[in-house]
Amino acid sequence: MNSNLLQQHAAFKRQAAAANSTPSSSKPRSSEPSKKRFKPDLKAVSQNPNTFKWLKLSVDKLKKRYQKERKPISVEDLIKAIRLDLDPHEKSWLANALKENIKVEYDREKDKFAFKPAYPIHNKVDLLTILRDHYETGMGGILEADVKECIMKHDEVLEELKSEGLLRVVARSDKQSVLFYRDTSIETPMESQFQELWNSVSVREITEQDIENYLKRVGISTQSTGHNTK
Repeated sequence: MNSNLLQQHAAFKRQAAAANSTPSSSKPRSSEPSKKRFKPDLKAVSQNPNTFKWLKLSVDKLKKRYQKERKPISVEDLIKAIRLDLDPHEKSWLANALKENIKVEYDREKDKFAFKPAYPIHNKVDLLTILRDHYETGMGGILEADVKECIMKHDEVLEELKSEGLLRVVARSDKQSVLFYRDTSIETPMESQFQELWNSVSVREITEQDIENYLKRVGISTQSTGHNTK
């Protein structure tokens, strides 16, 4: 036999032996079926006419919870608290809807939800502090509806502040009530004859533009405050 062929044959045997002695790095295939990652069908759930009801019940429950204990809650416990029967797809839809709701605060680390009020008001002292701060900084008043969301018995708190002479309530044209801090230190007693004279002057036919034009004629300039609630 040709010597070259013998050398090639011997080299091939050595390579084959080395390959067989090297442990395989590939892991044995598991006999268990691979687990698929759950992917909720949010688009299909959004077609359910009950979704608005689920969201409203959830936000209302978070609001009542904030008024009592102010502790965040998981979506699972929230669903149990309002006694909803939701499948995994519907539960995922509700969780996503709560994350996007402006009235809800989401704790990503704890994966829990809490009500997010317009103001951090928990009691009468908090309310008075915010009203005074708005007054001193020229921000105007705050809506009674926003206070109602924060304090369970808000009407009792408002009555206390009224009785103490620290609150003034003004009704807007849209029937919403606006709360203002009442600064009694700047109030000056006025004689009844001047009050009657003031009340006798009718301004029903006078518009804001008429008033602005008059002020300009007498050399008084007007300035916009830039705040919506006044």
